[in-house]
Amino acid sequence: MAFFYAVIYLPTRYLIDADFDSFESLPVEWRVGLSLASCIVLALFFTLLPNRLHKVGVPYVVERLNYHHGNLPVWNAVVQFFSAAIGLAGGLSIGKEGPAVHLGATLGGYLAEKAKLPQYGVETLLACGVAGAISAIFQTPLAGVLFAFEVIFLEYRQRYVLPVLLSSVIATLVSHFFIGPLDIFSIENISSVLLSTDLFFACFILVVFIVLLSALFLHTQKSLWRFSGVSIWWRFLLVAIATALAAIYLPESLGSGYLSLSRLLSGDLVLYSLLLLIVIKTVLTALTIGLGIPGGMIGPTFIIGGLAGVQVALVFDNNVADVALFALLGMAAMMAACFQAPLTALVAIIEMTHSSAAIVPALFVIVFACLLMRVFFHQESVFVERLSFMGMSSTISPFQRYLRHHTVRPVAEDVLLLPKQVPIEQVKDLASSMIEYVVFEIGNEYRLVRRISVLDTLNALDQGPQLWLVAEGDRVKMDLSLALESTLVPLIDEPSSLEVMLDWFQQYGLPEVLVAVADTSSFSLVSRHHLDQFLLKSDQ
Repeated sequence: MAFFYAVIYLPTRYLIDADFDSFESLPVEWRVGLSLASCIVLALFFTLLPNRLHKVGVPYVVERLNYHHGNLPVWNAVVQFFSAAIGLAGGLSIGKEGPAVHLGATLGGYLAEKAKLPQYGVETLLACGVAGAISAIFQTPLAGVLFAFEVIFLEYRQRYVLPVLLSSVIATLVSHFFIGPLDIFSIENISSVLLSTDLFFACFILVVFIVLLSALFLHTQKSLWRFSGVSIWWRFLLVAIATALAAIYLPESLGSGYLSLSRLLSGDLVLYSLLLLIVIKTVLTALTIGLGIPGGMIGPTFIIGGLAGVQVALVFDNNVADVALFALLGMAAMMAACFQAPLTALVAIIEMTHSSAAIVPALFVIVFACLLMRVFFHQESVFVERLSFMGMSSTISPFQRYLRHHTVRPVAEDVLLLPKQVPIEQVKDLASSMIEYVVFEIGNEYRLVRRISVLDTLNALDQGPQLWLVAEGDRVKMDLSLALESTLVPLIDEPSSLEVMLDWFQQYGLPEVLVAVADTSSFSLVSRHHLDQFLLKSDQ
């Protein structure tokens, strides 16, 4: 994440010679030129890339988690890294948080793949990567953990909590070390909140405003998703024109918007119409993301909510402390409404302010914003809506989840691997063995026999010499391939979960398979019968 920061902000700081988000301080020709150049470079970039590398962002992470067992291709993350850097450096109205989530999830999945972890291990490291990315960006470790569960997994996973918490805390410490503390805006004046009827009435007005903005944000994107089949050049050209117009007439809407909110709260920024900035920022971000620019929407929606909170506070003619409070409440409500992540939004503002003074009004706006979005607009998280539009589910069934959380070990039986020709003394030792099956190799094929069948065949020696006897010097051996009938059984590497094992049985229709146990030289036998029995017991 620190490298991501450097790639994005160092070139911009060199050009602007000020804070990385100060696009309004540039001459108008620079602002327009940067926005046009970034869109042209991105269009050329994606035109040259194969279509499989076009998929990036948080919805892609959820798609790979649910449909591809959390396997995130590294090259898609590389595309996400550079495309987001180009867009952010050009002043496009996107955020860095979504790309950071993609990068963190890819890193977690890559480490799990290299370590050959089972499926629940893959999901754990993927959650660690997501939580670490959010923690590094906002320096809010607990909110990063909740984001992974509420937005990516859409459920709380208790068994993942400890490693994800550890990853989140370490990411915050590393972010502090390399980047320094991130103060989005000063909230020192918020020391206490006096609960009153006027406060909650103002909060209700804020909720209505936030819900309308969220609906505008979501419906604008949904109407633009239908044009995903249109040429990249036409879509990105439209984004370039819209951003260039904003760069000319309202440059405060460029970039992520953090600096505009900070300057507004400190009194350094005076706008002709704050409401106009809020609407333009909402539509411009929705247009940019909806037409396929590979950026994040978490940061911009956060700032849109903050600006909306300032607008409501100014309407009610409150003092400076209340303006900062309402900015904070607006950020929380907007995040909760757009991503249906109430606890993430609540904990984020508590961690950013290092105070719980605003927790009661924050809960009020968060809960009502989420409820109104669901009841009146029937909207889920923007990421869920995106996957639904693509014909995909954002969740998996409880049965799939159960299969993913178990390895094949509970349904696997140990087998004894023997050479094709076994000394008679070793065959006699099978009588004291507790292993049910014996496997031997002929060429590159493995044959399966029951241990009791080998012992029964050995008893035939009482009837005289047998064809399967082989003499080697002073030793007598049993040729298992001649002694008894065996079953050809395929050999596969140990699957990452029972879901993969069940898919294998459904694909090949065989009753049993030999599994090479990971990190050992031993084999285990998995049968469809034992798998079905295990699943039936789990349902009881």
